[in-house]
Amino acid sequence: MIGLGMLWYLVGILADAGATGLVTGTAAATGVLLTVVLSAANLLRRVVTPAELRVTRRLMRERTRRTGVPRHRDPDAAGRARPRAPTATLAVA
Repeated sequence: MIGLGMLWYLVGILADAGATGLVTGTAAATGVLLTVVLSAANLLRRVVTPAELRVTRRLMRERTRRTGVPRHRDPDAAGRARPRAPTATLAVA
């Protein structure tokens, strides 16, 4: 706990600093705190989200190709054969 003499010493230093000194000190302290918070947020994001779990467009395309998900195109487009259901003769064969 801060002693009474230490408290009066701190008040004396702040009083001698003046308004400009206090504003400059506050701005410097705010800048340091902002840097610390942003650095901590960046480190936490790296720890919480490993590189393997990040999903990008390229990864989504590769996964789609590997799993064989059909592209949703118009089956009635010109030059495209219409998909048909299996007939009874194909089921018997």
